[in-house]
Amino acid sequence: MEVLPILPGDLEAVAKFLHENLSRRISPSAWQDSLTHRWAASQPNHGMHLRDNGQIVGALCAVYSDQVIDGKPERFCNPHSWCVLDEHRHASINLVLAVLRQRDYHFTMFTPNPKVAQVFMGLRFRLLDDGLLFFPNLPRWWPSARGSFVEARNDHIAARLSGPALAEFQAHRAIPWLRFVAFGCPGDACLAIYKRGRWKRMACAMLGHLSDPLAWQQHGHLLRQHLLGLGMPVSRIESRFVPVAPLLAYRTKRTQPKLVSTRTLTDSQVRDVYSELMALDI
Repeated sequence: MEVLPILPGDLEAVAKFLHENLSRRISPSAWQDSLTHRWAASQPNHGMHLRDNGQIVGALCAVYSDQVIDGKPERFCNPHSWCVLDEHRHASINLVLAVLRQRDYHFTMFTPNPKVAQVFMGLRFRLLDDGLLFFPNLPRWWPSARGSFVEARNDHIAARLSGPALAEFQAHRAIPWLRFVAFGCPGDACLAIYKRGRWKRMACAMLGHLSDPLAWQQHGHLLRQHLLGLGMPVSRIESRFVPVAPLLAYRTKRTQPKLVSTRTLTDSQVRDVYSELMALDI
């Protein structure tokens, strides 16, 4: 058996393998598309795969990205979707080690099942804070600050953003299941990325990213009013993304483990953008 990098010529076969053996809900083309976003200047591979006599018997995908965290460029590797056929499970760990031996990356894993999470924790990953906040999207009865705006038209959002927020929007805007809103004031804008979902039979905005937590604190009412107008009376966000919980927030815990391996970043600096949570409709 051979452990080999997933290169562009392998993507079609690996995508078919994942569709047939990991999740038939995700089409081969969706698997392939999820691995072809150009989110890093240098992308050494798309993960690793295992071949036995030339046949694919296992795969571990990886998403690479260059991100700006608090003004500093950082390199990320996001391994996900670890799948090996039963008769080859003894070689599973070789896929993981091949990915983790790559140097100078922060590693994130956001969708492991509990058993996989235990394996990665044995490899010096740690659990991210699991706090979740559900909060009502309340109307605001007094006027907003002069010049404040809410923009949800993709063709107009870019003009409202700059710096990392603009880069985040441009990197994700073509993904069809993601929704985007720019809000705030000129020079103090925030980008929100969310998916539509449900919570306790109510339509819910599942907020996966806020580009500027401080701008959110100042102008979050604009986003909440916008979401309420779209028929979503409640929103969900991970507590590590916001410095102060919104008014009337209900606190609970995330059941999905999320892991990180980094020597320098705090939990609040590890975001869900540029990951399988954005690249796949999950």
